Amino acid sequence: MLGRRRIALITPGFPGDEADTSCIPPLQIALQRLRRRHPDIRITVVALHYPNRFRPYRWHDLGVLPVGGGNRSLPLRLAALARASRAIRRRHSRHPFDAIHALWLGDTAWVGWWVSRRIGRPFIATVMGQDARPSNRWLRFLPLRGARLTSVSERASVEVAGTINRAADLVIPWGLDPSKEDPPGWNDRPIDLLGVGSLTENKDFTALIHTAAELESRGRVCRTVIIGDGPRRAALEGQVLELGLTDRVRLEGQLPRAEVLERMCRSKILIHPSHYESFGFVFSEALANGMTVLSRPVGAAQASPRWRLCESTQCFAAAVEETLDDPPGTEAVMLFSEDETADGLAMLYRTAGTAR
Repeated sequence: MLGRRRIALITPGFPGDEADTSCIPPLQIALQRLRRRHPDIRITVVALHYPNRFRPYRWHDLGVLPVGGGNRSLPLRLAALARASRAIRRRHSRHPFDAIHALWLGDTAWVGWWVSRRIGRPFIATVMGQDARPSNRWLRFLPLRGARLTSVSERASVEVAGTINRAADLVIPWGLDPSKEDPPGWNDRPIDLLGVGSLTENKDFTALIHTAAELESRGRVCRTVIIGDGPRRAALEGQVLELGLTDRVRLEGQLPRAEVLERMCRSKILIHPSHYESFGFVFSEALANGMTVLSRPVGAAQASPRWRLCESTQCFAAAVEETLDDPPGTEAVMLFSEDETADGLAMLYRTAGTAR
């Protein structure tokens, strides 16, 4: 142990209070486990855009400095970046930081790089999602040469290497420990197919709806639920109506995380047809709650008896039929433990500033 370490963690959003469990759940879980397991590491969170307020507050004994960015466009966004830089430097003057860590290769990383240069501290940046892809315009302006670059999965590391010709120095996956209670059995799960996520083009829940239609054409009626909201919701509802599936496919909108996990305990199969994920925390949640997972080969996806990889509607439909005809177990499966994540972060912070 190298003694107490103080880290400024910059993120686009953070829970506004301890009851806000839907804002980046894997980060919430990781920070709470890190605090318990490595109390010598003290995190100060800088929330760039959400919550859209300015008064500092406490979250599970962590200090949070919101700067009220509100996800505004340029040039107003620049004011939030300047406020974040000033907030970090003011806190550093009283309680010096040992490193600056930014989540996402976007405006958070730009602030992190800038302030790390101003205060002479190591800079860490983590690839979190589609920020690894060439469509991320911030990558044109981010000087990452001296940064420690991490990712949440091997696939995300490969993706960012294809974009900036540099893989992550370290992969720290999101951990989730299963509940101590055994998940319900197969026959106690009335929902056949479940989809969870933002209703966007990338998540492609059209493929889930078409899978339900394909199964029905084969004489297999499946009760299907989709949880989430987004710009594609109206179009998806139109597809359900057009395909005559209104009695079997239901879009439930955005739900609190506790209700999402409750639905998982009542569902047999998670279909996640997303075209890209850096990790896909929904996979860990589904497996921890006894579900079988069908997905494209994205993020943390790995083929196993409880996880089938598919690329087409026909493949998804065939995998559903095989799973329903020969049900697997519903015991909890853990992809990565919360301790693995906490220990990975602790090692990252304790070695910040050492040669890569």
